[in-house]
Amino acid sequence: MILSAVEFERVFKDLYRPLCLYALRFVSSTDDAEDIVQQAFADVWEKNIRNEVITDAKAYLFRAVHNRSISTAAQISVVEQVRELPADLEDGAEEEQMYQAERDARLWNAIDALPPERKKVFLLSKRDGLKYQEIADKLNISVKTVENQIGKALKSLRESALRIYSILFCLT
Repeated sequence: MILSAVEFERVFKDLYRPLCLYALRFVSSTDDAEDIVQQAFADVWEKNIRNEVITDAKAYLFRAVHNRSISTAAQISVVEQVRELPADLEDGAEEEQMYQAERDARLWNAIDALPPERKKVFLLSKRDGLKYQEIADKLNISVKTVENQIGKALKSLRESALRIYSILFCLT
């Protein structure tokens, strides 16, 4: 399939974040993951310009990111920077990782949609592992406010998840 610029942009917007999360399973640097994904998209665009047909852009991009990630991790040659993944992934396991990356992206999109202060409180708690009192001290707010913001954030994320999954199940 040859992609128009509009179609390519849609594919980029839909897959960039899931592909970056997928690449992060192999390399530990966000910059490396983004470089890998950007290069994969550049390769697809070059093939597109040369009128080379890619039948399934999503599958092609995930495979390209997979291969580049492994190559990059090998070049870095620091064992701690390679995520623990079996060397010979089965198709089912790789497909599951693609779905996991997409789920992660949907979760981060929902977190990004939270109001700024609620998002900040939520990330300090869940991502950074701070206790409610530490968050309250850091942001000069009460512990009760931290509790309320975390509760509201979790409620919003649950509602987002229900909307996403109800849409998915209604389509099947």
